[in-house]
Amino acid sequence: MKGDLLVLSKWNSGGVRSSAEAARRLGYRPILVSADAEDLNRDSCHRHIVFDWEEGSIDDLAALLAQSEVRPLAVLNRVEALGEWQVRISRYFGLPGGEAGRDVLLSKARVRQAMSELGLGSVRHVSGLAGDASLVSSVDFYPAIVKPSRQSGASRLVKLVRDPERLAAQLHRIATVDGPLAEVVIESYVEGLEFSVDGPVVDGRLRPLFVCDKPDYDYDRQQEGGVLVSPPDDERVRAGVQPLVEQVSALCASLDIGPVWLHAEGRRTSDGSVELIEINPRCGGGATALGIRHVHGLHVGEVLTRMALPEGWQPPSELLGSDTWAHHQRVAQLPVGADQVGLVTAKFSAAELTRIDGVVDAIVLDSLEVTSLERENFFVHVLLTAPDTPALRALADRVRSAMSFEVIEEAESKAPQHA
Repeated sequence: MKGDLLVLSKWNSGGVRSSAEAARRLGYRPILVSADAEDLNRDSCHRHIVFDWEEGSIDDLAALLAQSEVRPLAVLNRVEALGEWQVRISRYFGLPGGEAGRDVLLSKARVRQAMSELGLGSVRHVSGLAGDASLVSSVDFYPAIVKPSRQSGASRLVKLVRDPERLAAQLHRIATVDGPLAEVVIESYVEGLEFSVDGPVVDGRLRPLFVCDKPDYDYDRQQEGGVLVSPPDDERVRAGVQPLVEQVSALCASLDIGPVWLHAEGRRTSDGSVELIEINPRCGGGATALGIRHVHGLHVGEVLTRMALPEGWQPPSELLGSDTWAHHQRVAQLPVGADQVGLVTAKFSAAELTRIDGVVDAIVLDSLEVTSLERENFFVHVLLTAPDTPALRALADRVRSAMSFEVIEEAESKAPQHA
């Protein structure tokens, strides 16, 4: 083996299994670092280092790694909430991925400020600390979106507010959960059709490989739902892709960052304009990586692993076109989540789902503990294929009918539910 590659994880997320497989193929030992001693992905890695992301310091982590005789040659992270840790570890050990420009990408407030300075987009915004009561009086645009600036993955604590009272209440909520010094950003609400773009940044430009329309997006809760279709059927969404790519590419060029994969979310408004909603230096979650592998033959876990290594990654030339995203086989992601707090136990397996005609692949996280409904709690991600969106929806209904699960709350078993 060439050495150790740290795989960071939180909330049992982060593409650990695919990253571990890629690390081994490339000759590295995958070392999982997470806070949960019973991490659902621990058996997929060579070793598991249990570390408290909230209370521990970089020196504490370095000591744990030394005690375990782990000598990291690279650090891989696909969890937004651990972005700061990725940069911190990279800089401490002198590894790739610690460029100054990444500090901007880790903060939604700093991204919004950088976009404004570049003259990109028209979203109004205010940022500050969750415990600062004066933030409410500085906002004169409603409706607005308020969210943690650094840890809002899976729509965690993201809220649509329509008046100062609700804004104050949500700021208080974030301050209670994340602490009064948590950075928050408040943005003018963009009404439009939401979509996402995934791809690597090559030579300062975002190369769009996988674009998802979100026809069933829950705009009230600001959470995913239903099916996510790629490539989009909706011509309005298709027309919004290139403007979003140009905005993100201009931002990347200004930051002078190294190899990175980006997941950008945008909205196409009724007047035809496109606004960046947010940008994350990671692959999209759920079945995004499965979809990219199916339609492009590209193993995202391996790409991200290579990007993290000193030797880097060079994409195949056929993937660098501006419209690569538009011509592949139509697929859809189907995320399924729990809507109550407790321990979720699936009564089915990924193998059972993949036996359904049209199901390409599936991920089933059994024994997922749901502690809050203020985020997406998906424990199933399914990749589907069909000729068009109506057929994908029909297939999604068949797949849901094959699922059952139970949620055990406070040691009291609940009756099985259908997803």
